[in-house]
Amino acid sequence: MPMFDLTGKIALVTGASGSLGREIVLALSERGADIACHYFSNPGRAHDLVSEIQKMGVRGVSVQADLTNPEDADRIVDETVAKLGNLHILVNTAGVNRESLFIRQQPELVKEVLSKNLESVLYISRAAARVMARNKWGRLIHISSVVAHTGNLAQVAYSASKAGINGMSVAIAREMGPRNVTSNVIAPGFIASGMSERMSDERKEVLMRYIALNRTGTAREVACAVVYLASEEAGYITGSILHMNGGLHMQ
Repeated sequence: MPMFDLTGKIALVTGASGSLGREIVLALSERGADIACHYFSNPGRAHDLVSEIQKMGVRGVSVQADLTNPEDADRIVDETVAKLGNLHILVNTAGVNRESLFIRQQPELVKEVLSKNLESVLYISRAAARVMARNKWGRLIHISSVVAHTGNLAQVAYSASKAGINGMSVAIAREMGPRNVTSNVIAPGFIASGMSERMSDERKEVLMRYIALNRTGTAREVACAVVYLASEEAGYITGSILHMNGGLHMQ
């Protein structure tokens, strides 16, 4: 069997219609996994992605949900199992960033960021873990951020939400370990996709001075890390945070 082979595994990727989610879906599909592609408000991109992976010879479906609603989270896990037969891997990619200086931050913004970035991850992870516990096998993979460890200007709520994911993942790992379900975090730094593309050139230039590798990361690099953590080969890794930031933050 080739290394990192995911043939026969079924994955649910949240935020699959985003640029990072799309790369993760493609990477998992290349290794043989069948994929449920979650979207919130962009059905066209999700459906196109499903068509793309089906051409690769794997099964794919799209599932819509507002993951801040626990009933929606339960529903799309049920849909994934009903349409694809099971659920082995969950990748939590969906999230938002609403920048605002701390002293001007409105309660509505804080509630939105914490709800979409942290509560939603808890709800969908809980729903997926129930299935994985019955299987006695599972991979929960959460996309956090370097700012959970470094902080960033105008990103207090965002940083808090990502730090919450880190703590949540460790607690899940403790509880689900006896059921052979792992829970790990990937904490990307400055990745050339999604939210970082909306950053001003001035801010990008300043940030680049602190990146040891002197370049941005790619969504593909993050996706390859997801493949590893989803594989049998990563079966003894749980409760860990994989930092992918080019040396922006070193431990």
